Amino acid sequence: MTLSPLTRRDACLAVAGMLSASLSSAAAAAEGFPSRPVTFVVPYAPGNTADLWVRMISPKLSALWKQPIVVDNKPGAGTAIGVGYAARAKPDGHTLLMGSLTTAMARLTNASFQFDPQEVLVPVIKYVDIKMVLATNAATYAKAKTLQEVAALSKAAPGGLFFGGSGPGTAFNMNAGFVLRGMGVNYSEINYNGVSPIVVALLRNDVQLYLNSPASIKSQLDDGSLHALAAIGESRFSELPNVPTVREAGYKGFFPQLWGGVFAPKNTPRPLLDRIAADIYAVTTVPDLKDRIESSFSSLIPKSTPELFAQEIANETMQWREFLTRIGFKPQS
Repeated sequence: MTLSPLTRRDACLAVAGMLSASLSSAAAAAEGFPSRPVTFVVPYAPGNTADLWVRMISPKLSALWKQPIVVDNKPGAGTAIGVGYAARAKPDGHTLLMGSLTTAMARLTNASFQFDPQEVLVPVIKYVDIKMVLATNAATYAKAKTLQEVAALSKAAPGGLFFGGSGPGTAFNMNAGFVLRGMGVNYSEINYNGVSPIVVALLRNDVQLYLNSPASIKSQLDDGSLHALAAIGESRFSELPNVPTVREAGYKGFFPQLWGGVFAPKNTPRPLLDRIAADIYAVTTVPDLKDRIESSFSSLIPKSTPELFAQEIANETMQWREFLTRIGFKPQS
């Protein structure tokens, strides 16, 4: 049946009215947020960087929001337990997830992950970019002091060199893969359960290569038992001014990063995402807290919004999918 002009006009007005009401409702939700305690779900055990970050900012964020901040640790299943819990929460901003690169790329790299976090969550804000260095031990450094020399050494050594990793598909291993393969380093992974065993193996020369934050090996860098080969950054780190960046070392490929980010359940209203992101950024960039965060976690606080964060994740997903396919690691659908 063809609608009369009046009926069409009425229909358009009705749709416009519903849209206006929806937008008004979303704006009101942002304006009245929060109306009760806000829970940050941490899909890791207490003591993880994400856990410590929330607890560090909680006093200032609670004062701003005039509501308590609750930290809910839900570790296990490669972050799937915590991610699933947060995704099922009401999309009203009162339940947020502390995510990471590993979480966002889980469906690509982890065959046991039964759902795609990117389909059940929405990005709110990237709260830190983690500084990373590629390091080696004193024995290897005596033979190779640059990434180019490490590549040459790896080709001359029977079986190549060994990288101390955290497991296939984890962010540390995959980020190392971008750089090491991009520089032509011949290497194999030996994976460990935790940072401490990797550092012990590195000191014993069971492995020769390591990728993590400078803070994780600060004492060994200071005493010379370990050496940083390259900073995984666009510019040199202030605490390691003599260590060249991977770009300076000749790496020209995709620039991998480790980061921490806040996510919300899918369908959380955009005005509310903007409000939460702005408030978190305002709190974390207060000079005294900003300095504590960046020094404590060997990190940088980027300027971030829901839109910028979503664009970065989309770009990283494309790059990771291409890289995984190229090295024969079949990405999950």
